[in-house]
Amino acid sequence: MIRLPETRRRPDDRLRLTRLARGHSQGDLARAAGITRQAISGIESGRWSPSLEVALSLARALDSSVEDLFGEAADAQPVTGRLAVRPGRQHGDMAPKRLLLSEVAGATIAFPLLRDGSFVPGFVPALAVMRDTAGDALHEASAGAGAEGERDPTAGKRSRNRQTSIEALRIAEAAPTLAVAGCDPALALLQGPLQHHSPSVGLVWWPCGNTMAMELLDSGAVHAAAIHRSLDALTRHRPGVEAVGFASWREGLATAPRLRGSVKDVRDVVSGGFRIANREQGSEARRLLDDQLDRLGIAPSEVAGYDTECTGHLLVASAVASGLADAAVMTEPAALAFGLEFVPWQEEISELHIPRSLMSGVEVRALLDALGGRELPRQLAALEGYDAEPCGRILAA
Repeated sequence: MIRLPETRRRPDDRLRLTRLARGHSQGDLARAAGITRQAISGIESGRWSPSLEVALSLARALDSSVEDLFGEAADAQPVTGRLAVRPGRQHGDMAPKRLLLSEVAGATIAFPLLRDGSFVPGFVPALAVMRDTAGDALHEASAGAGAEGERDPTAGKRSRNRQTSIEALRIAEAAPTLAVAGCDPALALLQGPLQHHSPSVGLVWWPCGNTMAMELLDSGAVHAAAIHRSLDALTRHRPGVEAVGFASWREGLATAPRLRGSVKDVRDVVSGGFRIANREQGSEARRLLDDQLDRLGIAPSEVAGYDTECTGHLLVASAVASGLADAAVMTEPAALAFGLEFVPWQEEISELHIPRSLMSGVEVRALLDALGGRELPRQLAALEGYDAEPCGRILAA
């Protein structure tokens, strides 16, 4: 039986997240609940514990429940079933931990989430298709922007100055949809609690590095940007923006298992003639690699594969695991998911930057409810290498 890791939750932040999701100030909530604003402030800061009467009043005012606002998480329910497939030779000595479940003819069937099976490489269903006449305008807008547009470091600034209009045909109906930009593959875990939310909310996750994620947020293209930074760096305070914790992990150098013990840093990669899979410009992983090269006095031209660009941690992990590359900078959860060797370089925290001006919308309300709920931190804690403790913590206001 799988034992889920413990996850810690600060009830004061859960109350504040729920209040923000409803678009209430402390004064608004105090009036609706019939208590003082000072009481709200004291509860949210953790100085005071609410009485049952106050907790019930707050739950009614927020259209929530005392259990959701202040209760302890229920124990996970045990499940008995059988594996649909055994891990193959390509999985090495990796044992399945996370599973997908399906009921087939009354039996519970478990599918192991290992390596490439831990993320979905299939086609994403589209909601619309471009009109034939819209392609010409799009090509004109992207002309001169460099390979794939955004690889030009000035492309983001130009995109803010000149928005591109398109015409499309809707081919599928959709619920309200939350748009989030960032490179953490765990952002895909938002899909579950968003679907279970009332009303149900869809998810558009745009995988990209820190720089582009902030550019998309500043241009009004997404509801939230997921930014990860070193734990030693301070949260960047931005007027009108809430920063809410998502998860923490370590980032560093991952190598193929066959190189165990022979690669400790980038010098070993270069001296051994090994090839790396690199991340795109503007990503934290690429910045870390460049910092290491600069510190060691190594020119990028000396590193085989430096000019490659993969737009995600799981993609570079898959490249190393499949033998297309020997090493890459990635998060520890990505390395563990593919059974790679890992040398940590820094501890990091991921935070969601959310404009307060968008908090009245159903999409951000669902996001805040997910961050303050129980399903998301459990999903994060079930992934090796993730620490779910920051999930739902208010980091900056």
